[in-house]
Amino acid sequence: MRYLLIAENPGFSVSHREELLRRLRAVLPVIAVRIATGHVEVDVKTDDLEKAVTDVEKVVGKVLEVVDITFEDVGGGVERYVDLFNRERFWEAHNALEGLWRKTRNATLQGLIMLAAAFVKLQEGQPDKFERMLKEALHLLKEDVGCIKIGRLLEEAEKALLKKRPFKIECP
Repeated sequence: MRYLLIAENPGFSVSHREELLRRLRAVLPVIAVRIATGHVEVDVKTDDLEKAVTDVEKVVGKVLEVVDITFEDVGGGVERYVDLFNRERFWEAHNALEGLWRKTRNATLQGLIMLAAAFVKLQEGQPDKFERMLKEALHLLKEDVGCIKIGRLLEEAEKALLKKRPFKIECP
């Protein structure tokens, strides 16, 4: 089974990521660690969820939520994407649109997926990949989709490219 353990962030920054990975991998089969402003995501493959939660709490902090991502299907569409994106849960956000994009092949949906994936790279301490992916996403974002107004989104994404910080998507 594969789980995303969302733990409180007691003050870690991306500069702590490698140390957290090292400490977590000493006790768990961790796939990835992503550092957000208010939480730390630990992507782990395990059959012993209780042990995983205990180990993450010892190394990172209190586990606030456990998401089963065994099949990597978050689902939920645009509104779910916005909710997850605004909570800096970018890995889940990008997966929220995957099924819809596969059905439609809509370029704007692909751009939104890449936008969230770019922020995953920022949470993983890869600013060069963040920039590259965000620039690619900007070229794909052409039309409003769901509650997302692309003009406003593009403005915020351009600022994020310079500041290397997440932003919130406004949905009227």
